[in-house]
Amino acid sequence: MKKILGLALAFLMAFSCLSFASADETVKITYFGNNAMSGSGELSGGLGKYFADRGLTIEVVPYSTEKLQAQLASGDLADVMWLEQQEMLIAAESNLILPLDEYLDQLPAIQANIDLFEPAFNYARQFNSNDTNTLYYIGRVGASSMNVMADTERHAIKMNWKVYQEAGHPTFSTLEEIIPVLQKMKEVYPQTADGVPTYGINLFSDFDTNYFWNIGSIYSVTGKDTTFLPYGIEYDTLTQTGTSIFAEGSEYYHGLKFFYQMNQAGLVDPDSLSQTRSAAWAKIDTGAALAGWSGDPGWENQGYYPVVYDDFIPSYSVAQAFPTGGYCISAKCQNVDAALKLINILADEQCLLELVSGYEGEDMRWVYNENGVPTITAAFADALNNGTELSIDPDKNIEFWNIMHLLSPGVINSYGVSYNYTLWPSYYEVTYNTDLAKDWTETYGYPYLKALLDDKNWTIAAQTEGFSAFLTADDDITIMTKAALKDIIVPASWRMIFAADEAEFDDIWNEMKDKCESLGIDFLVQQKLDDIAAARATLASLSE
Repeated sequence: MKKILGLALAFLMAFSCLSFASADETVKITYFGNNAMSGSGELSGGLGKYFADRGLTIEVVPYSTEKLQAQLASGDLADVMWLEQQEMLIAAESNLILPLDEYLDQLPAIQANIDLFEPAFNYARQFNSNDTNTLYYIGRVGASSMNVMADTERHAIKMNWKVYQEAGHPTFSTLEEIIPVLQKMKEVYPQTADGVPTYGINLFSDFDTNYFWNIGSIYSVTGKDTTFLPYGIEYDTLTQTGTSIFAEGSEYYHGLKFFYQMNQAGLVDPDSLSQTRSAAWAKIDTGAALAGWSGDPGWENQGYYPVVYDDFIPSYSVAQAFPTGGYCISAKCQNVDAALKLINILADEQCLLELVSGYEGEDMRWVYNENGVPTITAAFADALNNGTELSIDPDKNIEFWNIMHLLSPGVINSYGVSYNYTLWPSYYEVTYNTDLAKDWTETYGYPYLKALLDDKNWTIAAQTEGFSAFLTADDDITIMTKAALKDIIVPASWRMIFAADEAEFDDIWNEMKDKCESLGIDFLVQQKLDDIAAARATLASLSE
């Protein structure tokens, strides 16, 4: 009976996705995502076919803040856009996006998860609609993926374990003490078999859209949060307090100093300033990275496993705030039904299962087990163990599309697992059953990092409050000030990493600090800290 019920659920969910499809001809719509995450051009290959089978041709407008501002200024928006709070409110006030209330009953996937979406919709109408009590956007809902996964995702330093093993598993207590460890690893493994030099950290520059992105590698292992960095604020998740990045003893200064010391030791990839995240990530894939950092995470199935040290404070969110931004439909959209179809797909459990984990099949990544629960296949398990790729029919190979889905991967869906196969128990059973994983277990005595942290009651900086939903939208002056600060801080941060000596490092820091102070960073920091305090008070009042 359990098997029958499980398979019935699978059938119903598959019908939910397909029933919103059906098209002999495709309708073309334009899509604009967020933060350089969604690529460019018309979707093609297996991914394009997936949407074509559902009646859609998707043309991705490449993201940039300049393109976003140009669209808002001209009023010519992409059909479906992901808009953050400030831009969403501007677009709503200017009647550039459609009110969505009347369309909700045309979104079966939203209705199927209305218990998750309705509180977010109520919040959006009351607090995030320019006082119109209207729903203008649909944002991501659901719990953090930390609810379902056995590891801390990217929030750890993950060593190239084969090299770390050959180096003798050297231990360290502080961030700085990893430098001689990585130097020893570089001595053991100076280059790949293809002659590519190895480095301790491979930074990248294309994600510096709002702040110096790579500092997240340091923040996420020291209990800090990057959310308010565009305002010049370093937010401590442990204490739930914020201070200026220029405050005495700031982690921002410490992080840049660490990157500088790494570079002085010959451990920073010299391509860092010019390379993209994809290029840096490829170096992990090929083993040219000695470690995978939080900003460019290492994967266990690529042979990278987390290290534990005394000062390690893993940092992550265990709950999500009400979404303050999300998908909007342009008021000029010529085919609203097609736009709704795309939004529905991005909230549909079956569709997300296929978009993220691929089609079901013995020669694919996953199949339904006897209980109707998606489980990785023997073929995929072999590929993971051998470090190879599955040979998949191009028409069935759904290439990863890095966009915002409307259900968090931490949502336990109708099948009893996340839609993301990398969060399944069956995936971890394989990825932590390799010789390298067994060596990790022998080294630490635990099957996974999370088990170690839980057993030792390790200090973890977990963000659990959703006060950010009640923050005030930036006014024009704040937006311009943030942009001006970014234009100072980002290039200066890079210059500090590659400074010739400590004197130059501190000179650049002081110059950056003086310029930011002249732009009014202290006022901006205090204004946002006051806003955070008010937002926290509003959240607290709702639960009284």
